[in-house]
Amino acid sequence: MSNILIVLITFIISFFLLGQLNIQLEVWEFDHLWSLLFVILFTCPFFYKGVFGAADVKILLVLSVICPLEMTLNILLYSFLCFVIFWLLFVRRREEAPFVPSLWVGVVVSLWMI
Repeated sequence: MSNILIVLITFIISFFLLGQLNIQLEVWEFDHLWSLLFVILFTCPFFYKGVFGAADVKILLVLSVICPLEMTLNILLYSFLCFVIFWLLFVRRREEAPFVPSLWVGVVVSLWMI
């Protein structure tokens, strides 16, 4: 229950900061806002069901603020591909596996593909 509270507070603080910061639209475009909205809508159901951990959601939130929507989708695609390979090779018998290393690989591959 405390993880849900932490993630909800993180969402509220991120929206509060977005409203309070005087961000120039030339630097921070609406594509980043779409990316943030996509990550929030994508991770909330999975976090609520216990598929994603609080750290996964927080890292994805930070990445969505930094990266535009196209880059965020690439990061998620490569992260899930890496996670599927990791799951098939090493973690079949356990119910839980860390997703943060797969996120790191997704970020590195996405940046390398630019």
